Amino acid sequence: MTARSISLRMSEEKIRQVDSLAKTLGRSRAWIINQATDRYLAYESWFAEQVEQGLTEAEAGKTASHNEVMAGLRERIAKGGK
Repeated sequence: MTARSISLRMSEEKIRQVDSLAKTLGRSRAWIINQATDRYLAYESWFAEQVEQGLTEAEAGKTASHNEVMAGLRERIAKGGK
């Protein structure tokens, strides 16, 4: 994929943090920001999919009562949280 240049505004503190991490890792500022953006986009995409899945399941009636959830939690706690 061809990379394009963009500009963005960032606080001085964030810039210092990015630059410090870049120096520590021996990477460029652009590499650090690209990695952070990749991770952010992956997480937000995953989260949106999970919310959509949950809403679909709730609309289909696939829910658990408070008592069912509490019983499951008590069982997990009794087994040492596993």
